[in-house]
Order: sequence, then structure tokens, then C-alpha cells
Amino acid sequence: MRLLTVLSFLVVTLLAAASPRIAAATGAPAVLSQEIAVSLDPPRHELRGESRIVFAPGSRAVRLRLAREARVASVRCGGRDLPFTFRSGAIDLELPPGEESVAVSYRASFNDQVSRHPAAGEDPSYGVNAAIGSEGTFLGGGAHWYPVPEQVPASRTITITAPAGIEAVTFGARLSRETSGGATRSKWQEARPVGGLSLCAGPYLVEERKAAGVTLYSYFYRDNAELAPRYLDAAAKYLTLYQELFGPYPFEKFAVVENFFPTGYGFPSFTLLGGSVIRLPFIVDTSLPHEIAHSWWGNGIDVDLSEGNWCEGLVTYLADYLLKERRSLAEAAEYRRQLLIDYASLVTPENEFPLTAFVSRNDPPSRAIGYGKAAMVFHMIRSRVGDEPFFAALKDLARQRMYRSATWSDLLRAFAQRSGKDLSDFRALIERKGGARLSLDDARSSQHGAAWQVVGEVRQASPYFAQGVPLRLETSAGALSRLIPVSARQATPFDVAAPGEPRRLLLDPDAEIFRILSPGEIPATVNSVKGAANLIGVVTRGCRTDRGSLRAFLASLSQGRAAIVDESELGPEQAAGHDLLFCGVPADASLLPAGAEPVPPGETGQPDSLRFTVLQRRAPAKGVVALFEPGSAAAAAQYGPKVTHYGKYGVLFFSGGTNRRKATAAAADAEVVVRFPVQAP
Repeated sequence: MRLLTVLSFLVVTLLAAASPRIAAATGAPAVLSQEIAVSLDPPRHELRGESRIVFAPGSRAVRLRLAREARVASVRCGGRDLPFTFRSGAIDLELPPGEESVAVSYRASFNDQVSRHPAAGEDPSYGVNAAIGSEGTFLGGGAHWYPVPEQVPASRTITITAPAGIEAVTFGARLSRETSGGATRSKWQEARPVGGLSLCAGPYLVEERKAAGVTLYSYFYRDNAELAPRYLDAAAKYLTLYQELFGPYPFEKFAVVENFFPTGYGFPSFTLLGGSVIRLPFIVDTSLPHEIAHSWWGNGIDVDLSEGNWCEGLVTYLADYLLKERRSLAEAAEYRRQLLIDYASLVTPENEFPLTAFVSRNDPPSRAIGYGKAAMVFHMIRSRVGDEPFFAALKDLARQRMYRSATWSDLLRAFAQRSGKDLSDFRALIERKGGARLSLDDARSSQHGAAWQVVGEVRQASPYFAQGVPLRLETSAGALSRLIPVSARQATPFDVAAPGEPRRLLLDPDAEIFRILSPGEIPATVNSVKGAANLIGVVTRGCRTDRGSLRAFLASLSQGRAAIVDESELGPEQAAGHDLLFCGVPADASLLPAGAEPVPPGETGQPDSLRFTVLQRRAPAKGVVALFEPGSAAAAAQYGPKVTHYGKYGVLFFSGGTNRRKATAAAADAEVVVRFPVQAP
């Protein structure tokens, strides 16, 4: 899971399940139970821990993962010290005959520093895998902060001790919580453990309530404590919704926990949101339901990565998308269209891969594939099978595979069984790169008495995909829609009877299918710059910052390797053959596309301002030209890192510490829209 920065978190709300699963080694002994007790020492960034692990009878060779930096004090069995080796983060030992449990005592220090330049990448962890400190504690499952067996235990309890006033939270039900003797202690128990444990702690104010049949908590810092009731109300609302859609909530509690850096993580039984994220007013209705949906898909049911990670696309569809659809069909169509625009803008032949190869998001193209394309595939499946079979299949999956793993094949099988429909053609979209590139060709209308007819072809560029393609015909007597079964070949003819004189024919006007948009359908946006394959940064005389700031800005747009030249060094052939990002406005106006948007009054020359504009070159020229216009070096440093989070916009203006304007120019549509001439009476 992951989060670029606070703003990308809300714009994209594309958050992954953050609980890493423990890969079971072949022949690894089963674990009946594990008891973990840790004591946190924030001033020293340290914890002291003890863990007792009970294995299945007859177990012998045992391996436990523990942080490389840990110091193992002892490994005991049956009251006696047991020989062991500890190297490269692994404790290896042999259980004596007849013995089934070991007790490990250890110490470890964790003090990862939060990245100071998180906008330059899509690392959701901000560089922090584990940290214990005065600001707060975050111990991720991948940090191996406790001895992690190769198999997930059948039961697990965790006791956490911290200085008085430092509250801790982890997976499972909270059995007890008390403060005495200068320490605050809590004990947690999982009835059905999943994955590797994560733990958080801080000077939290804790609220609790029961709603939707679930125990709810908030663990917020004092500055945000007043927001707790709003988050608990929202959690109750979305838990009710998703239990109706998917079945019973699979964990013992749901907690909203504040972090000391701006994460957006979804763990089994709690979500971890940075304080700056929590304060944003719309997070309760965007990112929070996304994380709650992960309770079923990604946490409750694990992803079998042998066929790729399906859960990010499914949760994007069931949270980010579905909630928009429930508010407005127009808003839903715009969301789907934006997914297609993002894919076409960011994904290139060089970085493209099939959904079966998606593991997690690490850059904008992987997000467009693993979240966006996958969400569109689920939308197409739902459109094919219908709402009742679609959601019934999800309930079937939740009932049959909870606390286990699932693959794309398992999901397709469930949808097919519930609907009775053949979904084998969806495998091409899952197992192959890219998607169909479609256009309308030779479309013409004719009148036959009082009736009209429209014929033509849906053309497809290689590689070919077979799928239903929506067409909408607008006529003088109203509009009608048809689903054309396009085969895996270059051209598929169609013939549509029209109730009135044809006006326009549109291919997939509501973005109902996954396809690769034609260049004319893609507006010039920030994402166009992020996806540019041959960008050059150009310094003009009007650039009000230095090359270092321009380089940092390019890096924030995933273009850190782009060349930077002075305008005087830019030759005509070089300019024509590359996408260009100017710092300032070029002296040579011919370098800008014709018809560039005029600058509104008040958006130039202010030291505390930044304007960013992306312009589409006119055909037959290709590519984009962007203008980066900071009013000062300070404005470049303050506002430049924000631009990357407005990916779907082509015009941005910042001043006074915030965004003042965002807009996107309309795209052309020549390849997917046919306008018929009006016939003379």
C-alpha cells in the first residue's frame, strides 16, 4: 500500500492493504500459538521483547525471522537454554524430541527517519519501515520487530507496555488496557491471525463505541481528537454498507489510528492515517471506505500473487468508484473516463505489463495498471453478469475463502458460477498487456422510406482483443445504444437501424470498457508530462528559479532523468522531436502550440505564486509543451511538489499557500465520434 503524499492520497485514494503476509516455507512446522510481549522505550528508540511460540507436535527444525539489528538475549526450551544461530535476520534452531515450544528474549532499536522529499516517488512508507520515538511508534510487519515464524500461528496474543500515556494498538481484540506504575499496558488477541503484525503507539486520546455489530475505536493525537466522532460515525456507516454487500466483517474490531507521518495504510482490524490526512474534510468519505473495504479484500482474503494482485483494482472499484456511482451516474462515468486517460497518459510500451504481473504500486504507470485497468475489468465483469450475480459472487468468495488466499481465476470462477455466463474472454485483458485500440471507420447513414440505417466498421489496431463495444447513435427521434461484439481482428462491421435521422455516432461514450484511448481523446494534463517518454527541461530568461529547483520539480513528476538545456541551446529539430517543459515563457513564441490559453489577470509576476500549464501540440505534430512559471525560487520550492498530485488537470495556479485554479482543456474526439451531415428535406 502506499501513498505518495497527503494530496495524492485523496486524489487517487488508491491505497493498498499494508499487511505483508508470511510466506509459508515448504515443510515449515505448523504453529499452534504465539504470545508476544514488547516494552517500548521511545527516548532510546528501542524495544525489549519476549515471545513464546508453540509448534505442532513432532516439529524439529525451526526458523524465525527477526530484524537484523536485533540482539538475541536467549532462546529457551523446557526451562533450558537452547543452541541457536542468528544470522542475516534469521534464528535457526532444533527442537529437542518431545518439546514443542520455544521462548525468545531480545532487544532491538528502530529509528527510520521520515523522508524529507516524499513527493519524488510513490513510496507509501515515506521511508519508514519501523520507528520508535517521541513523535510516535510505527512498527511495520515487514520490519520483523518480533520473532516471525514461517507459518501464521493458529492463535496469537500481543501485550504492549509503554511509558504512561502512550497508548498502543495492533491487530485483534483489545482484551485489557490500564495505566499503573508509570506504564500503560494493553493486551490484544486475534481469533484468526492473518499476516505479519504491525504495531502503532503514541500519546493518543482513545474513544470507543459499538456500531454495525463491531467494536470501533479512534486513537487520535490531542490536536485531532475532536474529529473522532466524525470518523467513528463514518466507519459505522461504511461497515454497515459493506457487510450488506460482502457479508460479516471478518475481524474483532475496527480502529482509526493516527500516524505521525502521512500514511494511508489498511491493516487487519485498523487503518493508519497521518495526522495531516485526517484533517482533510473529505477523507472520511474517500480513503476511509477504501481502507474498510480492504478488510475483506486483501486483509481478510489474501492475494495469491501467482496470478497477480487483484485486490487493489477490486477495492478501487468497490470503494473509490462505487461510492461515486451511488451519488451520480455522470460522476461515475467521469471517474471511468479518467482511469482510461491516466492509463493512456502514463503507460507506454516500455513500462507496460499484464495484470498477472502486478504486485504493488511503485510508480504512476504501475498504479494506472494495477488499480485503474483492474478496476475497469471488474466494471466490465459486473456489466456482463449483472448486479445481483456480481455482488452475490463476492459474498460467496468472502464466505468460502476468508482467512485464505484467492487468485484472479478464483474470482472469475465465482462470477461465472453465479451468473451462468462464460467469462473466459476476460482472461485476455488479465493475462495480456494493454487493451484494444478502437476507432470508427466508413460510418454512413442512408434513408429507406421512413426508416434510417447506419452502417460502418469498428476498427482495431493490433494487438487484437475480442469484447463487446458500446455504440450510441443520436438521432432526431432520440438516442439508442447497441453493444457490438467486436472480434479479435482488424475490422468488425455493424448495422444499426435508426428511429430518426442520424446526428452523431459515438464509440464507448461513457467509458464502459477498458481500451487504449486514441491521442485525440486525451487532454493535455500533468499526467501527460509524467508519462512523456522523451521530455526536455528548458530554462528561459524568464525562469525565476535555479536549475536545482527545476531538476527537483522534474523529479517530482517522475522525470528526474530528463535533460535540461537553455532555450538558446534548443535546436528546431530537437524541439520538434521532444516533449518540452519550459521554466518561464520561451522568447521564441513559435515553440508554443498555436492557440495557447491566455494568462488570466493576476496569475503572473507575483513572488508568492506558481502557474503550471500543459498544452497539446496541434496535429500532425505530437506531444505536449508545459510551462512551469514560479514567481520566485521560494514559490517553486513551496508549490512545485504539489503539482504532481493534480494529475488530471492541465492548468494550475497556486498562491497564498493553496491552489487557486485548476482546469483541463477539452480533448478532440475524431476517431470515436462521427457527425452525420443533415439531410436536405
